Amino acid sequence: MNEQYASEALEMANKAIALDADEDRRAARLQWQEASDHADAHLVGEDIYYWIKSGFGAALFEDGDYERSIAVSKLAIDWCLKINQPLPALTIAKSYLKLGDRQAAAPYVRQAHRLIGDDAFEQVEAADRQILRALAARSGDEFQADNA
Repeated sequence: MNEQYASEALEMANKAIALDADEDRRAARLQWQEASDHADAHLVGEDIYYWIKSGFGAALFEDGDYERSIAVSKLAIDWCLKINQPLPALTIAKSYLKLGDRQAAAPYVRQAHRLIGDDAFEQVEAADRQILRALAARSGDEFQADNA
């Protein structure tokens, strides 16, 4: 891995995090996009690539781009699950819920819940907590039977 590219990507991502902390969601999304593009060009397959995709997916969710949030977060989910990081699973679940697809959200809710327990529910809007708790408690077969 080229350390300069990784350092540049980390700097871009840290700027995005700072913008998000300042509640400038639009600027944060644009900064995450820049970091993501940089990772695509120079860091595919490196740990930082997946970390950036995880953050970018979350930023897309915050900006209301739910379908793209799902696609980007799916790039990071396997890597993040291996290191017990629930962000992409939560992001995907929340995005599917915003799109009205509880069935698609269910496996991602369960993944996040397995990693961090009930803390997973504290990461979402109050209105979604009860739905997520119910989804996490059910097996895929039970969920499909209830929604058939």
